[in-house]
Amino acid sequence: MKISMLTLGCKVNQYEAECIASMLKEAGHEVVESFVPADAYILSTCAVTNEAERKSRQMVSKLLKLNPNAKIIVCGCASQHNSKQFADKQNVNIVLGTSGKQWIADLLDSKGDYTMEPTTDYETFGKPTVHRTRAFVKIEDGCDNYCSYCLIPYIRGHVRSRPLEEIVVECFSLAHKTKEIVLTGINLSAWGKDLNLTLSDLLSSLSNLPTRIRLSSMEMNIVDKTLLSVMEKMPNLCEHFHLSVQSACNKTLKDMNRRYTIEEYMAVVEKLRHIYPTCAITTDLIVGYPTETEEDFEKTLQNVKKIGFADMHLFPYSRRDGTVASRLPMLDSEVVKNRVERITKLRDEMKKEYLEKQRGLTYEVLLEEQVNGLWVGHARNFVKTYIDCTNVNVKPNDIVLARVGDVYLDGVRGDFVTKMEDE
Repeated sequence: MKISMLTLGCKVNQYEAECIASMLKEAGHEVVESFVPADAYILSTCAVTNEAERKSRQMVSKLLKLNPNAKIIVCGCASQHNSKQFADKQNVNIVLGTSGKQWIADLLDSKGDYTMEPTTDYETFGKPTVHRTRAFVKIEDGCDNYCSYCLIPYIRGHVRSRPLEEIVVECFSLAHKTKEIVLTGINLSAWGKDLNLTLSDLLSSLSNLPTRIRLSSMEMNIVDKTLLSVMEKMPNLCEHFHLSVQSACNKTLKDMNRRYTIEEYMAVVEKLRHIYPTCAITTDLIVGYPTETEEDFEKTLQNVKKIGFADMHLFPYSRRDGTVASRLPMLDSEVVKNRVERITKLRDEMKKEYLEKQRGLTYEVLLEEQVNGLWVGHARNFVKTYIDCTNVNVKPNDIVLARVGDVYLDGVRGDFVTKMEDE
């Protein structure tokens, strides 16, 4: 059977989809990860915002246009949140939620809604197929933070940590296939809390991994002296730290149940920059939370500017039924739109300023693809770098040294210096 995998949402979804794909291949199926005609489709859905959930529903209709007779299997956060929105759609044979994905290969000839409460144990299934220049490794599932705007703890359940030994084995098995491994999870910072371990213990175990290690996202409260000490001794750690902030106003942070102040957040940023002067600090930020006043938003603008993020992922507040914030009256949509425009302008200015500061530095760039005759890849600080490698024998997954020049498109131009030899 030809099966197409379509994945929406986060890196955890991408990792799980790759695990499902490997199981299906072992069962003898042809698996592709593209929007093409197929006998069956497996759709991994997202529910982080209303828009993400809408796109998940919309994708089912798009798949039917490719093959009106295809079987459709839906799984992930949107179907966990509301399975009926998919179970009632034409040709949707199987509906799973965030648990039970290890059974998909056995359920292909079945029909029904198999969603259940999130499991209390970490589920391991399949081995991801590496076909990109960086590999994702999922280390954790679930979240116990219960931020007032967020559905994810209700959908993904409590924190479940993947065993340390299992993570280490997978990372070392991937090291000969890829030059960069991205550790990911629903709440990466919570890894180990149910194992009497911390993220510091895991990173210590990976410090001699012969490939780059990138952390997908962190909460600022995990960054303590112990973690900083471990990170500083890791030659393979990428200097890119995605520290989710959500608001830069203390009142709004308290209303969001974020459990830190913006001053504490700034202190963590300074500690990271002390160790890694050219590191990229990126973040997520919600605009237009129901209690956010114009004064609150102005404070966010001022503090965001002080921090000087290399980039920000901006989200207008999305009401999610079942959360504490869903009981609050929404702000006027035009007010939110105006705030998004203002902070988007600031984000673009900060990104350009950060990129301009990189001029003259020499980067290790992991090559990924060619665009308009230039090789494109990412540096350890995740700056996208465009390099002219004319008359140089390079290929995807090679690492080259490049000297940074001007800001270019969504990144920088780099002058080729030399190719890094494989160890």
